[in-house]
Amino acid sequence: MNLNIKERYRRFRAWQESPFRYAMNEDPTHRCRNCGREYAGNFCPCCGQKATLGGVNWSSVRAGVMDIWGAGTRSMTYTLWQLFWRPGYLIRDYISGKRQVSFPPVKMLIIVALICSLASNLLGDGESKETFIREGWEAVETFFNWTEENQGWGMLVTYSMLLLLPTWALFHHSPRCTAHVLPQGFFIQVYLATQVLVLAFLSNLFWYIGWMIPLYFIITYHQLFGYGLWGTVWRLGLGFVAAGFMMTMILLSVTDIIVRAGSQNPEWLQKSMVVVPLGICYVAVLALGYAIGRRTQKRRLKAHASEAGE
Repeated sequence: MNLNIKERYRRFRAWQESPFRYAMNEDPTHRCRNCGREYAGNFCPCCGQKATLGGVNWSSVRAGVMDIWGAGTRSMTYTLWQLFWRPGYLIRDYISGKRQVSFPPVKMLIIVALICSLASNLLGDGESKETFIREGWEAVETFFNWTEENQGWGMLVTYSMLLLLPTWALFHHSPRCTAHVLPQGFFIQVYLATQVLVLAFLSNLFWYIGWMIPLYFIITYHQLFGYGLWGTVWRLGLGFVAAGFMMTMILLSVTDIIVRAGSQNPEWLQKSMVVVPLGICYVAVLALGYAIGRRTQKRRLKAHASEAGE
């Protein structure tokens, strides 16, 4: 029984890393039903139609209806399923170029946000929540109201803005995703935003699911970047500290500089000066993480070179 569990876990890990198997159509030639060209392979090189595409039947009706919500080719539901069973590997596949089997991430985030918003309203979760913004922070309150009303774009803006640079600085020299660039980091945050959005919605139904959000962050970053458990945890911790510094700087800048700059209250200048040390702390955290990552990468490359020399 113990060996059976180990074997199943081994197969599960192998599936996580490489879930797709591609096979060439064994028939030597095909005649495309669309353009009439003869060819070998799975798709017509002229118009791109599938070689196995048959006549119209009930399967065609089902595929046409399900494709409205992305449950047809490059299924959104299947991509979401992978996002929770192999999150880091799915994201790494996408940013490394394996995109044919993945639903477009930005489109998926917007659709998931729409579904969660509709479901929340149907379940009666659309009641107004007590605001934590104090009087006088009208601009910040407007921003938070916008993110609540537009969950998809709100998650896209906040996550890409807050965690994009910390992820790049702290995980730039990782073993599996070496020297990733900021555009790749953008799609990483889009996938994470979708993940958090689904878990946050489910936590309204089952409160304990909310505790899984930090766990999924650790699992995703561990699978994606390849650091050990401790290396992933402390880098994520620094990343959220840096994100907290950035959010605080944004709040202070909006409320104390933009809102109060036009008033006669001189306190706004004193309070806005808090942004300077926060900015220094933010840059220091990113620089520290980047330096540690670069030093670790040099040690790793040196160890590989010594092993190769032996």
